[in-house]
Amino acid sequence: MPNRPQITLSKEELKRASIPTNHVLVKMLHSNEGAKTKGGIVLGFLTDDVFIADGESHAADVAECYGEVYKTPEKLFFDPNDPNSMDWEVEMELEKGDIVWFSYLESKNSCQILCDGVIYKSIPYQDCYVAKRVVPLGASDVTVHICLNGYVLCEPKFLVPISPLDVVSADKVDKTSTIIRYIGNAPKRYLRESYTHIEDLRVGDEVVLDHKTPLYLLERTKAFAQFQGDKLFWVVQRRRIGLILNKKG
Repeated sequence: MPNRPQITLSKEELKRASIPTNHVLVKMLHSNEGAKTKGGIVLGFLTDDVFIADGESHAADVAECYGEVYKTPEKLFFDPNDPNSMDWEVEMELEKGDIVWFSYLESKNSCQILCDGVIYKSIPYQDCYVAKRVVPLGASDVTVHICLNGYVLCEPKFLVPISPLDVVSADKVDKTSTIIRYIGNAPKRYLRESYTHIEDLRVGDEVVLDHKTPLYLLERTKAFAQFQGDKLFWVVQRRRIGLILNKKG
């Protein structure tokens, strides 16, 4: 991949630096450039930045989409009358030390800082999807998952074969419905007053998606998946869920 522009700062300069409105500063924990898969294979990719056909590898596959939260703003800014506002009103839920997953495109295009050999990226908060936080609990630690910005993580479903002779459907993803596996707080308000969402959603609900829902994965390939083993999840905005097909419990 081509080298992206970056600036170099000392530890003291990085500590003093202020982050932009509604951004978080993320310490990158790894680099996928020239990296090997879990099976020891170096992953090749096309140079096209567009999310192209399934089964082909390209730059987005090796974009680093998670890191450790290093710095957060005191609060998030939401004002429907200000162009600098976030697209929705939510509380700041990230804390320093959280591991956060975010947009591939923001990862590739973000401001990049080099400090003591470590890369830091400035990521818009509204492009952060989910975080992991280790919470001390007695003699052991518990890892909690925090879905951000009204996003939910969903398990991809596959089409049901229409007959015993149908050997194709089981390999095709059903893009109309899915199962919620991780969920968090919903936005309080949206910039567009016409936007709305279902409040009573739970883990395990089977839901129908709006036909315009842009479907993309939290991690594009099992080879580099870190969130939950080699399981892959759709990232879906809560407002894109149009109907609860089967209610859990």
